[in-house]
Amino acid sequence: MTKLKIALAAFAVIAVGSFAVAQQGFFGPNLPIVGGASYCGSTTNNVCTLTVPAGPVALTGNESIPANTNLSQGRNPQQVLVTPAALGANPLTFVTVTTPPSGISASNLSGGVVYTSAATITSANITLPSSAIHGQQYRIASNRTITTLSVSAAAGDSIDTNSSPTALTASTTSPSNYNFVCDKTSLVCVWKRLQ
Repeated sequence: MTKLKIALAAFAVIAVGSFAVAQQGFFGPNLPIVGGASYCGSTTNNVCTLTVPAGPVALTGNESIPANTNLSQGRNPQQVLVTPAALGANPLTFVTVTTPPSGISASNLSGGVVYTSAATITSANITLPSSAIHGQQYRIASNRTITTLSVSAAAGDSIDTNSSPTALTASTTSPSNYNFVCDKTSLVCVWKRLQ
């Protein structure tokens, strides 16, 4: 009986320790901060003994962010990994326009495109991301008017009726952008324009 108690106690220590290590992997201290500089993670006698390196400049869209689902009554899954796309946080692509831009076939990791130009942009062609997830967003913005704007859905997806803009008019008094969201309540993405 004593051996059984010792074995159960050892198992409990290992299980709890493994859970703590797993949690440390998700939420551990001293992680680099995206867009942040290096910082001191630990000191001894007011001397930094652990310098945490600077984080990456920006999100790439490939990140996995741990989250709790808080499902009631302990239903699974209680913990999941979330992508930036699920949070509407995919990185934007910045394009400086000196001649009419070539077409953009948006990557599934892109959150949108921002055009910058010294003059009116005559045309821009954009294909929205393929394989988007429900709720994923894509933004189109410009500091100058885009005279002819063509926005299309990737093969197999569609854009909601009357949601595809044909121009983008720059303004100093109101936003100069379009924001699309993927409604994937069925197997295909129907892009709907929010603004």
